[in-house]
Amino acid sequence: MVALLLAALDQTIVATALPHIVADIGGLESYSWVITAYVLAMAVTVPLYGKLGDIHGRRLLYIVAISIFLFGSVLCGLSQSMGQLVAARAVQGTGAGGLFALAIATVGVIVPPRDRGRYQGLIGATFAAGSIIGPALGGLIVDHTTWRWVFFVNLPVGAAALAVIAIAIPKRTERREHSLDLLGATLLAIGTSSFLLGLVWGGETHPWGSTQVLGAFAIALVSTTAFVFVERRAKEPILPFEFLRNPIVAAGVASVGLSAMAMVGTIAFVPLFVQGVIGTSATSSGVVLTPFMLGAVTASAISGQWISRSGHYRPNALVGPVVLATGLFLLSRMDTSTTNAQAAAYMVVAGVGLGMMMQVFVVAVQNQVPMRAMGSATALTQSARAIGATLGVTAMGVIVNHGLPAGSHLDRGSVHRLPPNLRESLANALQPAFLAASLLCLVTLVIVALWLKQVPLREEVDTPQPEPASPSVAPQRAR
Repeated sequence: MVALLLAALDQTIVATALPHIVADIGGLESYSWVITAYVLAMAVTVPLYGKLGDIHGRRLLYIVAISIFLFGSVLCGLSQSMGQLVAARAVQGTGAGGLFALAIATVGVIVPPRDRGRYQGLIGATFAAGSIIGPALGGLIVDHTTWRWVFFVNLPVGAAALAVIAIAIPKRTERREHSLDLLGATLLAIGTSSFLLGLVWGGETHPWGSTQVLGAFAIALVSTTAFVFVERRAKEPILPFEFLRNPIVAAGVASVGLSAMAMVGTIAFVPLFVQGVIGTSATSSGVVLTPFMLGAVTASAISGQWISRSGHYRPNALVGPVVLATGLFLLSRMDTSTTNAQAAAYMVVAGVGLGMMMQVFVVAVQNQVPMRAMGSATALTQSARAIGATLGVTAMGVIVNHGLPAGSHLDRGSVHRLPPNLRESLANALQPAFLAASLLCLVTLVIVALWLKQVPLREEVDTPQPEPASPSVAPQRAR
């Protein structure tokens, strides 16, 4: 919970401060890359943390991950240009990859799926604290001091997390033979990075049919194909693809990725709307983000209790995408006449929808795998979350950049003091981005309806629940 608090604070504080960072050091065209670099590094490192956690235990990995995260936070606070900040965020993301994966895998190891919903309340309370403190603190920092303290504030929280983990998590003395799939991790990084570069360059820096864009997509295709080939033959693959033959696992992983695309893109661009279109301060934009997070964590806590009592996760998985799509559609209707109160109300609807399915898909996946692979399977869901977040922020950034008129010159100067014509242009550019996120939720609904079947949640930690429709690919009972 302490490690998750560190991650939750970072997400909400940085999202609130981004418009001011752009106003100070420029680089609106790289706005989305401040988040993209972070979640891309997470996507690459999450599988490694998951695999190493299964092998060596999670205490040492927690300490390493938090230390890297804090080092990256210092680099972020010292950055003098957008390029330096993006690079520092990549370092920070390398550590953040362990915060989510290790925390959720630890819960998966010690808590049976039937009782795991109750722990969503604890996790939700942690995110609530980060979500309430983060936007308000981020707004206060950039309005009254400097945005650099947005990153330096991680240091005392990280120190507390290191102390708690060092005391509370026992050392693991057991060791077993292992081999790390470094080639697979490298191919995954190359493939994902190339695909994102193609999206960012296309139609903006280079034409869609240019050598640079087509070359980036070609490298992504070759690297991804090679990655799949390597994973199928690796002694200990970094991602357990054999579990994807189980339709429940495959549907859960896909739903996690699509939900992350919609969620992180929304968190990244709502502050830009509030500060750039409505024209209010960073503190006010943080206040608008707070209802989103509160709605999400409250719904998550209630949803978790209901799942634990009923043993059914499918109803939440069906209703959540509908509510989230409704909230995102309302956000897509915002314009220059929208008020802070209206934006906050729309964010509450979106937050409730997200909260209803925040951990549902992870619980469904963990219910299908044996204990020996809990870390790797959890890493698979967190990789999907990280990659989905990366694609969501990048795709929404591409949509917004293409919607802005040429020569807008928004790089420098205060974002919340735009002239009326640019405020209207920014609102028009953001509307299709939120609408695209809403459509992603409908795709998630289709996947859940067709493939995420209801399977009874097991009441023991060490007995995997087979998928009745696919007994040949169901996991073996862990010994």
